[in-house]
Amino acid sequence: MEKFLDDLSIKILRELYRNAKITYNELSRIVGASTTVCYRRVKELEKQGIIKSYTIEVNEKKLGYFIKTLIEVKTKTGVTIELVKSLGRHPNVSRIYGITGDRDAIIEAYFRNVEELDRFLKRIREICSDIVETETHIVLNEHKNMRGWF
Repeated sequence: MEKFLDDLSIKILRELYRNAKITYNELSRIVGASTTVCYRRVKELEKQGIIKSYTIEVNEKKLGYFIKTLIEVKTKTGVTIELVKSLGRHPNVSRIYGITGDRDAIIEAYFRNVEELDRFLKRIREICSDIVETETHIVLNEHKNMRGWF
């Protein structure tokens, strides 16, 4: 890590990781630095590209998507632009990870029910003819490290 990432910067990152909507006043109280110092640090973290964006975390179950899957994919030619484009446009697909190992990618996707998942799995080779094999994992539970993984 760069010299800039001292303990204060890490504390600020962890608090923003927990709640990106935190005010600078509240952030300064929690990390023990002035509001001005916190503001400058956050701006520097943004400038350095360490903070890439501020986003929301959606509760997929409240939207009716009760099944989260991780689908391992083996392809003929690896992760291609066509695979990313064709699968990335599918409304159930959240992310596509190119990976090392026996498989080429992992698709993170959400479904309302098992029937919707089944239709997707049956169509996946139509969507992308490069796919040779899939293995689907249904996520039973998920645990986020609220302290931040860094």
